[in-house]
Amino acid sequence: MRNWGRTLTFTPAEYRLPRHEEDILRALEQAAQKKQLVRVVGAGHSWTPLIETPGLLLSLDRLQGLVSVRPGENLVTLWAGTRLYQALPRLWKQGFSLANQGDIDRQSIAGAFSTGTHGTGKTLGILATQAVHYRFLDGEGRIHDVYPDTDPALFQALQVSLGLMGVITQVSLQVEPRYYLRLTKRLERLDEVLERSEAYLNGYRHFEFFWFPYSEWAAVKLMEKSETPGHVPVWRRWLIDAAWENGAFWALNKIAQFWPSRSEALCRFAGQNMTTEVRVDRAYRLFASPRWVRFREMEYSLPAEAGPTVLREIRSWIAKHRPAVSFPIEYRYVKGDTIPLSPAYGGDRVFIAVHAYHRMPYKEYFAGIEEIFQAYEGRPHWGKMHTATPAYLHRVYPQLGEFLALAERYDPRGLFRTPYLKALLWGEGVRLPA
Repeated sequence: MRNWGRTLTFTPAEYRLPRHEEDILRALEQAAQKKQLVRVVGAGHSWTPLIETPGLLLSLDRLQGLVSVRPGENLVTLWAGTRLYQALPRLWKQGFSLANQGDIDRQSIAGAFSTGTHGTGKTLGILATQAVHYRFLDGEGRIHDVYPDTDPALFQALQVSLGLMGVITQVSLQVEPRYYLRLTKRLERLDEVLERSEAYLNGYRHFEFFWFPYSEWAAVKLMEKSETPGHVPVWRRWLIDAAWENGAFWALNKIAQFWPSRSEALCRFAGQNMTTEVRVDRAYRLFASPRWVRFREMEYSLPAEAGPTVLREIRSWIAKHRPAVSFPIEYRYVKGDTIPLSPAYGGDRVFIAVHAYHRMPYKEYFAGIEEIFQAYEGRPHWGKMHTATPAYLHRVYPQLGEFLALAERYDPRGLFRTPYLKALLWGEGVRLPA
């Protein structure tokens, strides 16, 4: 088994693709009899070893599609293995859109929700805040249907669960009537963007930007709902998204790979030549962008008020240490929540993500930036690379202890507690660096 980011390769003792919940129940009982540890895999889009197991690996690839649609209530239920990019056009045909998405749509819905995946927007939370019901099989083989009003603690634990509560089989979502978005993408100087960030957050439904290290320019993305429909021809989407933002960007990274000394000049060139445009299209087409160039990623959430200061410190660190980097840094904003393992727990957060081309050195670069993140009590994204210790995680996730107690209650045999997760969260054993 190998993940998308090429940070993890392992061979489980068994690999199964259940078609029905009954298949999962049998697999869990057999794993318990064999004393096998169980993990569930969706699309493999996490960089950390969340899916790694020496025992049984369950794939949800055959549990995909719409279970039900309730138009009068704006509710849809999906099988947990459903890929976002496949579900969203189907929801559109049914008349619906998600309230928010991330900028990658390759994940399974259970995988994206369970790791705290998010989009951007001052009034919008992580993706899991759109969930209103979970159906899951716990470590004892019991089936549960959980709603926010029937068992609030269990429901919130399931929203970002890291797969520790059991196997999620269905997720119900509160959706919106389908809508179009108007995207404005333009270049602005980084300091000006940071100074205007509060105005952008208040003035637009979605605000984010990308900044190439060594460049003074940032690509600002502003989105709001459009009252008029729009459609971008397929040829234009391919020209911009494929030819330039993936093809040319791949070539830039290959040059940086073989001539790291050119990285600074390449970053300045990319920063000055990022795509600018105004586009109106279906919401799901504008939220997500194709990501064909493989990379490694580390992302932390910071208290919202600290975001501009942290990014300026990152810029100073880069100017001092001159790492060979050819990928931009991404800056987004997420509304706070009360989900125990959510990186946005307890208040609004800024999420800052750093990337490195997967064939270039990254450890010193990531380590230097991570030190800044942790100085501000940042929280790592569970699916992205980090070296946070159990003691640090318990400090920045104040309800982590209560979550782990609940996980042990629903998985008393420890079927889902792999060595990586036991070391990361319980502090047992030695955790390999992510």
